[in-house]
Amino acid sequence: MKFGKIHDQQKLNQMSWQLPSADTVSQKFLASLPKSSGMKLSVGAPAWNHKQWVGKVYPDKTPASQFLYFYSRYFNTIELNTTHYRIPMPEQALKWCAQVPNTFLFCPKVFQGISHEKNGLLNADLLLAWYQFLESLQNYCGPCFLQLPPSFDYGCKAILFKFLQNWPSQFKLALEFRHPSWFENTNKSIIPALTQYLQTRGVGLVITDVAGRQDVLHNSISADFVIVRFVGNELHPSDFERATLWDQRLAQWKQQGLKHAVFLVHEPDDVLVPEITEHLLQLPFFKDHYQKIATDINTAPLVTDDQNLDFFSSIEDKSKL
Repeated sequence: MKFGKIHDQQKLNQMSWQLPSADTVSQKFLASLPKSSGMKLSVGAPAWNHKQWVGKVYPDKTPASQFLYFYSRYFNTIELNTTHYRIPMPEQALKWCAQVPNTFLFCPKVFQGISHEKNGLLNADLLLAWYQFLESLQNYCGPCFLQLPPSFDYGCKAILFKFLQNWPSQFKLALEFRHPSWFENTNKSIIPALTQYLQTRGVGLVITDVAGRQDVLHNSISADFVIVRFVGNELHPSDFERATLWDQRLAQWKQQGLKHAVFLVHEPDDVLVPEITEHLLQLPFFKDHYQKIATDINTAPLVTDDQNLDFFSSIEDKSKL
């Protein structure tokens, strides 16, 4: 992910990484949630088509056609970044679903023609195609997220609210804001009135933890689930410090009643995602709430078609946004 990337190692060494405390609006909302003994934890990466993961996430000699099968036994969700650049046909989605366990969730990033183009949020044809894709994921459809462009400021709220009013309730949605006008920097939160509105609609929020844009590292909760995008710095010592802080925050959210946390792990080019993920999975909360599925190269079914490869090879790798 290029967004918020800092290349200056000295600057990274001097930064403070403490997570902000929950704001009053979020604390009241969490207190209102029915308490239960469990919280679902989903851990994933932005994509599965990484040859560099062979010998790490994938067994030696794993063909690319079987990457998704093994990915879905190591991780239990994916930030489906590729859908930001193209809406898959339902047939493609069904082929993906056939390769993953029944506990796996796809968390699609909303198509850029909807999120970034003028009037895209109100484009009925694109939205219908998007909803049909989500429907084709069936029970494998996790929360999807709408990443709004940096130019989309608070003055555009009327368009956003109209979009949210039309969003089908059967699909969970979270919002990722990037323009500073959506945040209250005094207490590191989303504007309280907006958080309260989202709470009434069950719309979640994305919390992005990235070094160069600490203003988007907010503390607001607007649904019984949350999406965290954790962006590492090539295994800089701060990555491990931040991992510990997030492990503690997840444990706190569980005690407060949060039902589902989606934790999406990024590193530059994502080559080092397995290394930081292995560290995360040794931390107390992650270790108690997440378990990989044991696999062997001989257990994977033969994927005879090359649809997985064709879909990704036809799209320029833009997963760094």
